[in-house]
Order: sequence, then structure tokens, then C-alpha cells
Amino acid sequence: MFLHAGAGTVVRGEDIIGIFDLDGKITTADTAAFLRRAEKDHVAELAGDDLPKCFLVAVPKKCSRRMRRKKRCRVILSHLSTAALGGRAAVSLI
Repeated sequence: MFLHAGAGTVVRGEDIIGIFDLDGKITTADTAAFLRRAEKDHVAELAGDDLPKCFLVAVPKKCSRRMRRKKRCRVILSHLSTAALGGRAAVSLI
């Protein structure tokens, strides 16, 4: 199944490692460092133009030979909340 992360961005459900909250509390230094590194490595994507409320980390399990060599993860910043994405993930798994 696939998960729609917003603004036309779709992620394969089996590739998702986690959905992490950015809304509300200030993120930790480790989270900020991770997101900076993802941006530097060009693996971060923005799903929509709004301020992101959460981010997803996905690593492709089935991918092309070129992608396997790179072992690249995707970090998708979404304007949807973790509850909304979690609900969508639960519905897609049923």
C-alpha cells in the first residue's frame, strides 16, 4: 500500500521507518542535526508549501540497482500532523 504524505507526495507503506512530530515543542538538537544532514545530502523533500508539522523517514526495500548502491533514505517534511498520517497509514494497512 501507499501513503499520501500531502501535496502529491506518495510513499510506499513498507518503506516507512517512522513518522516524527515537529509540531508544538521545540525539537531536540539531535533531530535538528538529522534534518540539517538530510538537507545537505539532498534527501529531504517538502510535501507542500505550508510549515511542516512532521516528517517521515523512508528507506526503499525494493529499488533499482542504482538506488541499492546509494542506500539512500528519503526524509519527507509534511504539513499534515502525525495523527493524520498515522490514521492514513492504519487505513491503508487494513
